[in-house]
Amino acid sequence: DLNTMASLFLDFPCQSAQERRKKGKNHEKVLFIEWCPLDVLVAIATDNRQINFYIDEANLLSNCVIERKVNVSCMRWQSSSRILATGWEDGHISVYDVTDKRLDCVYTNDMAHGSGGRGVRFLLWNPAGSRLVTGDGEGMVRVWKSDNRGILNTYKQYGTGPSSVVSTNHRSPCTTAVFSTSNLDKACNFLGSNFSPSFFFASEEGNVFFADDLGHSAQVQSLSSCVDELLFYNDRRRLVILTRSMLLVQLQVDDDGRVMPVQKVKLSVSAGMGERGIRQVIWAGPGLIAAASGEAVIRFWNLANDDNYTLSLQKPISRSDRVLSLGFNHQQRFLSIGTKEGKVAMYRYVGGHDVSSEDGASEWEVMTPTAVAWKAPVEVMSWGPGRGLFGCGGALGSSVMREDLLHRVMCGNVAALQLTSQLVRIDRRQVQESASSEVPPLGTNAFIVRAAMNVRGVALSETHLAVWNGTQAQIFELSDMSAEQVDVQHTSAKAMAFYGEYIFRACGSEVQQCNLKGRVVRKIPFSEGEGAPTHLDINGSFLAVATASGLLKVFDLSKRDRTVGLDDDDASSGGPRQVGSSGKFIDKYSNNSLGAIRSIAVNCNGRMVSILSDIEVGHMKMRSASSKLSVYVADNDVIEAYDCATKIDCFPTSHFWDREEPKLLAIEVTKTRGAPMAREEVLEDSDSEDEGKGAEEGDMGQGSPTNANTRRGDGTSIDRTRGSSPSMEQHMNGEVDAARSNGEVATLFVTAEHGIQLQGTFPLEAPYQALIGLHVPHLIFAAKVAGPQGGPFSAGPFLQPKVLHDFIGLEFVDAATRKALLDFAYFLTVKDLDSAHRAVKLIKNPSVWENMAFMCVKTRRLDVAEVCLGNMGFARGAAAVRLSKNEPEPEARIATVAVQLGLIQDAEKLYKECGRYDLLNRLHQASGSWEKALEVAEEHDRIHLKTTHYALAANLEAQGNVDAAMQHFLLSDTHRVEIPRILFANKRINELEDYISRGPAAGDAELTAWWAGYLESVGSMDRAQKFYSSSKDYFSLVRIACFEKDLREARRIVDETGSPAAAYYLARFLEGQSDIQEAIAYYAVAKCYNHAIRLAKNFGFDSELMSYALKCNSPALMMDVALYFEKKTELEKAVQLYQRAGDIPKALDICFKAGAAAPVPIPGSRSVAASPMFEVLRSIAGSLDENTNPQTVARCAEFFIEHGQFEKAVQLFITGKRYSAAIDLCVQHKVKITDEMAEGLTPPTEDDGNQNGEDRNEILRSLARACKKQGSFQLACKKFTQGGEREKAMKCLLKSGDTKALCYYATISRNRNIYILAANYLQALDWQNDAETMKNIVLFYTKAKAFEQLSSFFDAYAQMEIDEYRDYEKALNALKKAAEYMVKARSPQKEELLNALNQRIYHMEQFVSARAKAKSHPEEMVKTCHQLLEQREVETAIRIGDCFALLVEFYHSSKNYDGAYKLLQDMRQRQIVLNPYLEADIIDEIHLHVGAGPAPERQAERGGGGVLGGRQEDDDEEEELAEEFEEEEVADMDSDGEYGGK
Repeated sequence: DLNTMASLFLDFPCQSAQERRKKGKNHEKVLFIEWCPLDVLVAIATDNRQINFYIDEANLLSNCVIERKVNVSCMRWQSSSRILATGWEDGHISVYDVTDKRLDCVYTNDMAHGSGGRGVRFLLWNPAGSRLVTGDGEGMVRVWKSDNRGILNTYKQYGTGPSSVVSTNHRSPCTTAVFSTSNLDKACNFLGSNFSPSFFFASEEGNVFFADDLGHSAQVQSLSSCVDELLFYNDRRRLVILTRSMLLVQLQVDDDGRVMPVQKVKLSVSAGMGERGIRQVIWAGPGLIAAASGEAVIRFWNLANDDNYTLSLQKPISRSDRVLSLGFNHQQRFLSIGTKEGKVAMYRYVGGHDVSSEDGASEWEVMTPTAVAWKAPVEVMSWGPGRGLFGCGGALGSSVMREDLLHRVMCGNVAALQLTSQLVRIDRRQVQESASSEVPPLGTNAFIVRAAMNVRGVALSETHLAVWNGTQAQIFELSDMSAEQVDVQHTSAKAMAFYGEYIFRACGSEVQQCNLKGRVVRKIPFSEGEGAPTHLDINGSFLAVATASGLLKVFDLSKRDRTVGLDDDDASSGGPRQVGSSGKFIDKYSNNSLGAIRSIAVNCNGRMVSILSDIEVGHMKMRSASSKLSVYVADNDVIEAYDCATKIDCFPTSHFWDREEPKLLAIEVTKTRGAPMAREEVLEDSDSEDEGKGAEEGDMGQGSPTNANTRRGDGTSIDRTRGSSPSMEQHMNGEVDAARSNGEVATLFVTAEHGIQLQGTFPLEAPYQALIGLHVPHLIFAAKVAGPQGGPFSAGPFLQPKVLHDFIGLEFVDAATRKALLDFAYFLTVKDLDSAHRAVKLIKNPSVWENMAFMCVKTRRLDVAEVCLGNMGFARGAAAVRLSKNEPEPEARIATVAVQLGLIQDAEKLYKECGRYDLLNRLHQASGSWEKALEVAEEHDRIHLKTTHYALAANLEAQGNVDAAMQHFLLSDTHRVEIPRILFANKRINELEDYISRGPAAGDAELTAWWAGYLESVGSMDRAQKFYSSSKDYFSLVRIACFEKDLREARRIVDETGSPAAAYYLARFLEGQSDIQEAIAYYAVAKCYNHAIRLAKNFGFDSELMSYALKCNSPALMMDVALYFEKKTELEKAVQLYQRAGDIPKALDICFKAGAAAPVPIPGSRSVAASPMFEVLRSIAGSLDENTNPQTVARCAEFFIEHGQFEKAVQLFITGKRYSAAIDLCVQHKVKITDEMAEGLTPPTEDDGNQNGEDRNEILRSLARACKKQGSFQLACKKFTQGGEREKAMKCLLKSGDTKALCYYATISRNRNIYILAANYLQALDWQNDAETMKNIVLFYTKAKAFEQLSSFFDAYAQMEIDEYRDYEKALNALKKAAEYMVKARSPQKEELLNALNQRIYHMEQFVSARAKAKSHPEEMVKTCHQLLEQREVETAIRIGDCFALLVEFYHSSKNYDGAYKLLQDMRQRQIVLNPYLEADIIDEIHLHVGAGPAPERQAERGGGGVLGGRQEDDDEEEELAEEFEEEEVADMDSDGEYGGK
């Protein structure tokens, strides 16, 4: 990474009191390292049965030691307090409160987990700290309720046996547990801090259990081997299980604890891992698991995209080394690893917020490794709170490792540049008074100050320096080349800042104003709601304070407010007066926090405070630097934001206000990709004597890295950079910074009216290392440049100014001009050109305008350049500005200005940036850089490569370098003209002939022909013919042959080559020689048919004239020949030529005049044949199209009609768009209308009225009627439909009998009458036996809302059921349906018809009821039937024979033969045929029992006549009548569109 340097951590070994007494010998093995989440406090458990506590830089709290007779087995800090829970190998549980460096045991329980000696296996605090979950080696899990003091009470308990019972039988030792933290924030907001999420625990048998603090528990998974790790993947609500057998299992977790398997995979690890398991597993990002497996790699499993990869150890760590432990810092995304050989390696994740990259290993950047002081395997590792702090331990000891940062501070012209943990360089900027004055070398007035501590923060004034480490501060007084210590103050200040002879310190919940001796003279208190002050910044007389809760306050130190807290000894004056109201670092719309403040800076009038912040992302609270620069504007009481990532693809790392201009702000930014969160250079210890002990002495303290000196208005900054691991010498010599390019510096204007406006940017390149101040017209940088003295720090950093772009060449202008230039730049930035011009219009110095014009090229401000050039009086430059506006690229436009100003290199750079290599090529040509021009043309501008060579050749020719010019003319592909021109002009004729015949131009036909022409001109005919032959110039060869009267040679050349030009020349020559016939032939070879025809006509060669006329492509020439034949009465040829020439009327006129219709008698036969002209006429008619004159077409058609060619006449009428005439002709002469003809007779849709005035719809209807008459019903239907006559189209379909097409057409037409027509037609079919037909009938009547017809259909359906099947039940339902639809009908006879239907339904219901009671209630049945027989109108509802038959069958079954016989007689009296209703056997049996003899029906059958025979005849007659009726019905439907039957 070009923006980064090596990162090293300082090693502070931890020693217990026992180790100190033994002077470092017999180190105890470290078992556990646990950091307090609220403070820099770490608990380290060792195998000597102790727990020791350390603060700061591994300083032991000797009064806080926990010691028992057994070793601790686990321990865990509460997340919201300094309470530590411990579990021991004997099952003992105790809770300790470590506050104010004092240890209090608040709870102990020796019998918590029995006395089995298997010990406590895990401790787990819930997120709120109100529950503690413990598990032991006997398989018992307990949930403890905790109060805010840490006192425990047993709440619930579970076991690892069957059903998670508490019984001691069949329990397996516990191994691990994890809380289910999904939706935790939402649940806490709803239920309060006492909410405790459910959790999972596992056993050595491989069982996983769910439990909560409400007594619910269940086994959710059973695996085949011991469960080593449980993790909860919060983003996807998954439980992740890792077993001893290297099985990775994912379970989806519901809110009620039920789980569903998602994935189960076998992990790929080295041999032997299955026996000992993975040493350590941690989260290394959202969904990313990192594992230390005792191999030479770190293994990663990405659950987000189901990927896995490894990260190998990097040099200088040996390949034989092994990874034993892991740690991950969520805030900085640092991954630390401990190795078997005692090394601590560091990796930094440089990817995005997620971890779903395809190449995961490339997202980790290696940092410089560190060797621990005790040089033994690092087996335990844990990161502390905040940034850059972790602990590690092993068999021979433990260490606290802290990341130290280099601070860079500037106040006025003095800067403090931290070099190591204890060395600070003081450097003074030498101000150059004028351009003629000399500037002393960098570092001339620099000297080094050694602190007696490891510096954690730096504050500076022009006369004093303060350094501190969180527990004490050293104050130095600065002189010209040395510093003298003034005082050592004991303070826990998080931030400090100088104001005159006072120091402001952020301590606890107040800001203290102290003198240089540390005496507090004033205090600015902050309430608990406001938060503790964490950041200070002073600019001029204004102090800005930011608190931990995001509160912002600005104080005017030059004014006093007697209401502010005073010191008792200084009651005569009040504290500083607050400027305006307090601001909050929150979003003005949502009131949500904008992040954690990392740095603040106040401007020189105290009205604005710029802020850099960090944001936390995701459930794991990954912290990253915000890409936004925020500014609190006191006048508007709002937070303005400028997103660097959106506008310049970076995020800010430091920010500086100008000391005199309140609206000018400079920021340093670094690229988002792979960049650190803050631009801070990490401290490295050198082995030189000048560096001192550094890492061996001093206290760590509690100072936050985000202190006041992160960014000060007077020049304070921190520079942290990390990345790959170059050597210390490389950093000191500036070799690393020479390649830096990821940083940028941006200048911005900030006002209440226009917010934050970007003014300009430029890259941060070597030797500049970091921006540390702004003082117009300079930006002040810390630069790695060689100093005047030798030593380990001679390569810097030193102060080095850089002139702002707007002031290049204007560094020494007076204050008024400087102010005008600043206003000019501001108004240009906000696009207020009028105000910008007013700001500088009074400046008369031409050099100022010239320098501003140069600056405009640097800053690419074409609008400003136009103003500057105008004030310079530079007419050519002003014209260049106007012309440059035609270029589309802004860079190209400003490059044109740069060229006019002589800034050639800038112009080249601009042209390259915008890709205008054509303009760059022209620039190189104009400046005489021909090699560069050719290089650009060959690589980027090949379209102008030949042009470039031509320009260079012309330049060389002008210089007299003819040979070189010819080479480039050849490369420019202009050698055919230019090289002969040069050689001829220089009288180098022999070289010219050699060049043409044997040189690069050999074989060039054009050049060879030119040379042959030259030889011919000088009389060298033989040589000329040779070159003409080489160039294949046959025309010239024939010309020379004719000139020499060698006609044989001329003919040979033309015959062999067929050259048209040569043939034409020979023909002209022969015509001049009066050889007409041969001339005609050669004119034809040359395709000059006009000359051939001219000669043929003049000399009477008619046999050849016709062929030449047909070959030529000139209509005028054809018509001329046709007229010639017409005069000679060769009419057939004339007609053919007129036709070919396109004069059809003339051709037809000749045909008609010639009597084309006159028949030609066939000899020996009575028949006649068509004349040849008639055939010609037919051919002409076939060629007619829609573009032909309508009169011509009509005339042809009439001609064919007269001679009975009706079909041909119809085609002609169609061609002429006389559709009505064509249709009438088809009808009159019965010309069959085919599908193709019908389409031709259909006018185009766009022609509502054609050229003959015929209506399209009327034509279509006429066509449809014609098709109907010819029996083409389908075609007629189509044309009626196109003509808008859908009902008539439907009637045509009815006649066609195509039921399927008819139904489809009715469906798509959606017309009521068509629906009725279709339904009426379908009723005439055999719908009784076709369910689909019945369905369509009902559907069509329903869609047409023809309820009367639908009622009639159901009435007919009911009658069919009675007549065919005697199914009165179905008939009754059909009649009811008929009545329902009759209710909806609108017929005038509706009431009458409905009453009749209801009466029939009533009778039918009585009969159906009687039939149903035949067996159950026969008396009622008999009664009902007799009542029905007595009613007259009953026959309209039922067949009276069915009623008689029911009674007869009943009497027969009950042996009442007399009653049955009587009923038979009644039936005969009513002339009811018995056979359809009664079985013949029943009739015979009744007659037999009453002694009445054989039934008359039997006698009729034997006699072959009688009633039955007559009935059969009647049936035959009915069938004939039905067929006739059906035919009439179809006819009625066709004529009226209604179906008459009801």
